[in-house]
Amino acid sequence: MLGLRRAVSRVSLRSFSSVAAPSPSFASMLEPPVRARRDFIGAFPEETEANNFEVNWSLGDDDITPRNNCYRNRALDRLAQAASANPISSVRANATAQALDAAPFLDLWEDVTEYLGHVQDLYISDGAVGGHAAARTPIRVVSDSPALAHALANLLVKVPTLKDPHTPRPILVVWESNAEKPVFAYNIDTNEDGFTQAKLVVRGAIELKDLISTVLNLKAELDGDADTAVVAADVVVDKDGSTSLLFRATDAFRGAHQGDLAAAHGAAWHPSVGVTPAFQGAILPSGAVVAKKAKKARHQTYPAVWSKEHSVVAFPFATVVNHPSTAVAIDASNKGEVSIDEFVQLVKGSPALAKALEQHQTKCVVKKAL
Repeated sequence: MLGLRRAVSRVSLRSFSSVAAPSPSFASMLEPPVRARRDFIGAFPEETEANNFEVNWSLGDDDITPRNNCYRNRALDRLAQAASANPISSVRANATAQALDAAPFLDLWEDVTEYLGHVQDLYISDGAVGGHAAARTPIRVVSDSPALAHALANLLVKVPTLKDPHTPRPILVVWESNAEKPVFAYNIDTNEDGFTQAKLVVRGAIELKDLISTVLNLKAELDGDADTAVVAADVVVDKDGSTSLLFRATDAFRGAHQGDLAAAHGAAWHPSVGVTPAFQGAILPSGAVVAKKAKKARHQTYPAVWSKEHSVVAFPFATVVNHPSTAVAIDASNKGEVSIDEFVQLVKGSPALAKALEQHQTKCVVKKAL
């Protein structure tokens, strides 16, 4: 059968036609044959880990045209290796994002996206803020830093829509590690199709805590008047199964109570579902990180070294836990149990938080330390 196919493939299609092949014209017989140099003959590029057509097309919506390598959610082992070879050299502490009007922000956005389009290695971190679907906000971070991409791989929530690079992402961050004039600014805009997007620009590396705190605030602003309360709090599950919100937790606390954490650096409290972690990892003191060897390669974790003092570790947080019975705020006043109104004012919470505390009769406590 294979021999017959080969024989048929060699037969000219013209032989099956009743029309005779045209004779060459006299002029065409005088024309010299066209010969091209071999170096003029191009080959269609093949897809690789650093060159995925769908990913490149999706970046067009973000005003970025990658000219070189472009990695999207790179495999953790390779990402860890690249990050160790290119660590964040220095960061600005206590950076606060500034809201910019459309015109100056657009100029800034064009400068940074043009720069990112020309870097040798571009890193895309696609994920979400919020574990449960009812309180989830997709996010994309585009940067020139494998160290940032590694940290975000341990922080951002992984969701099924990650398989589609064209998924709309209400939060879009661009990061330029080194810049002569540091900038940390954002703008929220609604396009003609009614899609609202928060764009955040980082020029000059900043503390990771400041980045995720700003991202959490942008999620809260995008959610608007939704019933879900976005809170800058950790979630702790006690031995009896009861859940507590903990505001202003320290790195030392997280390092010492890793097994009790159900969320770190932020959470979303849905009035009917429960509490879901905003992130799937935590920033811990480097001395508290315990490297574990997994039985299977796909289960192996790779803590991200962010600085000499801190590392970012992924945690298998539950998608949702019970409504908190207690809300605790760390404060020097050490007032003990307080009213909901006073507590919300102290932690700078939203009306949605006050409503949830009241609905579930959550006890509010202010302590000097845990």
